[in-house]
Amino acid sequence: MKKYLLLLGLTLSLLFSGWGCSAYWYRSPEKFVVSNSRLNWVHIYYQATEKAPRVRCEMSDNGQIMILEGHSVTVGDNFNIEYHKKEFGDVRKYYYSMDPEMFRMTLQMLVDAGLMEREELEEDDPAYPKVMIKANINHVKQDKFTVNEALVDEIRTLLFQCKMSGTLTR
Repeated sequence: MKKYLLLLGLTLSLLFSGWGCSAYWYRSPEKFVVSNSRLNWVHIYYQATEKAPRVRCEMSDNGQIMILEGHSVTVGDNFNIEYHKKEFGDVRKYYYSMDPEMFRMTLQMLVDAGLMEREELEEDDPAYPKVMIKANINHVKQDKFTVNEALVDEIRTLLFQCKMSGTLTR
């Protein structure tokens, strides 16, 4: 009986120690249903090529969208002090708003495309399009660079819709 209990204890301890070392103990956030909340926000930095204008899209507060577009480094960094560069003043700011349900649906499309999934960039991943995302959706936070084609396409579509609505015209 003692041998049986000792063998059972040893087996269980090996099982639990192996389970703790397993790669399955951490799972990336699953796709989820986005709830209506004034606490949901997404900041997207996008640049198609090295010479293309930078675009920063800040979506928050149930549909308030601010878009900065231009060649200035301040599009990506408000605190940049490289004011001596000729393109420093090349920045345009646009405001756009959508109703809360449309905002929730937009966030849901981004989540479904992989916004909240973890990504590890490889050395051979392309440098452009450069897409950086910071988000807090349903109290799940994300901060990453992405090369996920589905997500980049969804972001391009979102920015194109804003441009077509007249907010990104010069």
